[in-house]
Amino acid sequence: MKLYKIFGALAFIVAATTSCAVHDPFADKMELGQVLPTVDWEQNSVLVKAGSYATFKAKYYTTGEKAIDHCEAWAMTTRSQEASATSKLTSSLSYTKTVSSSDTVRSKQCMASYEHKKAVWDGHEYVLTDSFATSRTLAPIIWNSPSEWDQEKFDSYYPAGFQDEFCAYLINALTKDSTYYNDLRNVYINYDFTQEKFEALNAKYGVSFPTVTETGDKSDAWFTTDEVDHYYYEVVEGGVTVIKEIATKDLAPEGANVYEIYKSSPWLMCRYSDNTGGKITNVRREYMPHWKELISSIPFVDWIYNTADKNYAVSFTRTYFLIPDFRVYDTDGKVGVTSDNKEITLN
Repeated sequence: MKLYKIFGALAFIVAATTSCAVHDPFADKMELGQVLPTVDWEQNSVLVKAGSYATFKAKYYTTGEKAIDHCEAWAMTTRSQEASATSKLTSSLSYTKTVSSSDTVRSKQCMASYEHKKAVWDGHEYVLTDSFATSRTLAPIIWNSPSEWDQEKFDSYYPAGFQDEFCAYLINALTKDSTYYNDLRNVYINYDFTQEKFEALNAKYGVSFPTVTETGDKSDAWFTTDEVDHYYYEVVEGGVTVIKEIATKDLAPEGANVYEIYKSSPWLMCRYSDNTGGKITNVRREYMPHWKELISSIPFVDWIYNTADKNYAVSFTRTYFLIPDFRVYDTDGKVGVTSDNKEITLN
């Protein structure tokens, strides 16, 4: 079953040595002005290993006409989950996608029933020291930075669409403009694209990108220099500043400021900028569809693979909690219930 869907109660029946009902009759037993058993308890631990026992000391008495019949421990089961993945192919683009959820997986149900005769009268009230069982099936799950990829586990722990949304964010961030220019360059150089992939995209887009696959050769193919190749000037069209490239300075309109464009890879514009007082480099917009399709071929598991640590940058945790209370019933069926209840974390 998938993450972030509320499981049916049958999938999470807690093992309990009890014969009490699985529905909550407490509301049905309340009547305005009735005398209820007075009850309090001390929970010995708020952290219990799944499959072991949660111990307590209960204290109770009644001033009503009816005698105490029996006691019960009840609990509702909730679950908290968090899943994340981090990109390891990018550096300046530090991206982690995280999703989390909290829900009730089992409504409040009886965990154990105790005969009144087990309690001891201390001169003021009855004292019952006992416990109730928890289910080992509710043990926490931790899947963190695995060295081997397990798609079945991922599909079980993560919501549908997580992989696609993760990849789409990275692809769009890298190719919508040149904000992450260095990351796009590094992905091109360091990722093992096939020669067939380069050739297919060259044919599709009518370009002549290098089809080399060696890291060093790809680094040489993506280059910039300080050698002036041609020039540009800027004009405002429709309120937007537009760059006009020219072969020589004298082709610029009279009075226009002319700047240098340096020799570089054909998909790059490496130019002098008055704004920075130096050289800036962008990927030419018309070439972005090629780069977007190229990096779109990278599968999710390769985006998150940590080559330094030899593991996958995913983290998933699932933790279950019990929200308990203790109830004392008299022989007329009236119920006293604890109000000072502490949540139990199952570990």
